[in-house]
Order: sequence, then C-alpha cells, then structure tokens
Amino acid sequence: MTHIVDRRPAGADTRHSRLAAWMSGITLAGIVMAVAGTFWVWTDKQLVASLLAPHFGLAGHPITVTPTVQLSGLALSAPPVALLVYLLLQARAVFEGFATGQRFTDLVAIRVARIGWILIAKGVLMPLWRAAAGVILTFSNPSGQKILAITIGLDDVLWGIVGALLVAIGWTLREGARIAEENASFV
Repeated sequence: MTHIVDRRPAGADTRHSRLAAWMSGITLAGIVMAVAGTFWVWTDKQLVASLLAPHFGLAGHPITVTPTVQLSGLALSAPPVALLVYLLLQARAVFEGFATGQRFTDLVAIRVARIGWILIAKGVLMPLWRAAAGVILTFSNPSGQKILAITIGLDDVLWGIVGALLVAIGWTLREGARIAEENASFV
C-alpha cells in the first residue's frame, strides 16, 4: 500500500491561493487587452500593413487597406478573439477555484479539458483564418494582385499538441477528482 505524505511548507496553501487570485486578475486583463488590441490593430491602417500583412504571409506583397477591409478584418477576427476570451474565462475559473481551495474537482478537470479543446481548435483553424485575412487584405487589389496565402507554422502544430495534452490532463484530473470524492465518502 502506498502512503502519500504531504510535506508542503507551512503557508504554501496561502501562497498558492494568492498566486491563483493574482493569475485570475491577469486573465481578466488578458481579455481586455485581446479585445481592445484587436480593435486597435484593425482600425489603424499602418498597423494592418506593417503588423498583420506579414503575419498573414503577405510580406512584400501589395495590400489595399480600405474601411471595408478594416470592417471585414474585424468581423473575421471575432471568432478567434471569441475563442481566446472563452479560453481565458475558463482559465480564470480554474484560478478562482484554486484560490478558494478547489483543486481536485470535476469543474477544474472539465475546464482544463475545455482549454485543451480550444487550443486544438486554434491550431486547426488559425491557418484558415490567416488565409481568409490575406484574401480580405488583397481583395481590393487590381486583377492579378489578389493573393491567397495558406501558411501552416510550427506554432499551429504545437497549439494542437499542447491542446491534446491538456485534454488528456483534464481527463486524468476528472478521474482523480472521482477517486478523491470516492475516498472522501469512506472517511
């Protein structure tokens, strides 16, 4: 029979709770920055040309930034930003649970798995969103200068791998929570 001995230093729970509360606040700041940053970048023509065009595989290619392109870009950015906001809300809920001492619960496990699924979706969908954004940025170009650039980077693959790992960790946490609950009923 295996015995687990908890040798955490005194006050470790308090430090962990404070850190988790702090991280909860950081996730909220991340939500605000993601939404505000998206609006800021798409409403500034210079940022669209200098920051977004290279990110979409259009470095060195002519792009035309019109108000219609900017509005279309904002609309196209809504799904990835919504996924990011949802991910950060899940992370915030996990950190809030940790701050209140909820560590091995079903809710934590479910939220960790959701974060994993969101990262998998991000890895799969980002090349498509970048391609669509490239089309939007070159849509107003003259004939022969419209570009469809599909780029799949290592980061897209890594998002999927990390997401799959978090889904597996979520499943494991859920089983651990079930076992912890079962053991608590014996005592």
